[in-house]
Amino acid sequence: MLPVEEIAARGWPAAEALRRDGWLLRHTPSLTRRRSNSALPLADHPDPALVEDFYARRGARALVQLSPAEERTALDAELARRGWTREGPTDVLVADADVVLAATAPDAVLAATAPGEVALTDRADPGWIAAWAACEDRADTDEHARTVLARIEPPTAYARVPGDLGVGLAVCERGWAGLFCVATAASARRRGIASHVVHALTTWAVEHGARRLYLQVESANAAAHGFYERAGFTRSHGYHYRAAPR
Repeated sequence: MLPVEEIAARGWPAAEALRRDGWLLRHTPSLTRRRSNSALPLADHPDPALVEDFYARRGARALVQLSPAEERTALDAELARRGWTREGPTDVLVADADVVLAATAPDAVLAATAPGEVALTDRADPGWIAAWAACEDRADTDEHARTVLARIEPPTAYARVPGDLGVGLAVCERGWAGLFCVATAASARRRGIASHVVHALTTWAVEHGARRLYLQVESANAAAHGFYERAGFTRSHGYHYRAAPR
């Protein structure tokens, strides 16, 4: 498994996470996100039967995150033969922090439209959670705060733009910083808000020892890919999920 994959798993922790026989088994029954409820292979080709048993005991559908997909072709083929369906193709993007800082630095246009200095806190306070809910139009942000955000162990920075126009989260560990929850209010899009957030989080990450950044974007999200490419990110690898037959 690539180092960034292990770091990303710690950056977005599950309620239950067990390392067993070549798997990281994750289960968060109160949430539906795949990355919170899937098994991540730690070895080249671990036994899928362990995954089936783990989720069956919890009354959940077995799900495997094949990451990096380029290195899990044999396991992917075996699951496909067993009738497991392919879901959620995602790309992992990476960048040097100094490249992102240069690409997202406020220029004359951004300075004229940006709403002011981004506020950073080290925890997800009620104001940040409400802003995240509004920006992403999510109904489960309180549950995420209780079951995921409260479990993050490495240093974190929660970014909030004045007026609740944008939010983001950075998690820093071992020279890497992961970006999560970067979102802009529908009324403020195409104004450089996301660049403002990413620049603030990257500045914080560098101050906390990060030299590289990573994030995860669904492969079909062309708008997000375009933004992060302009911000200096390139594709490292991809992953997808395999879901057991119902």
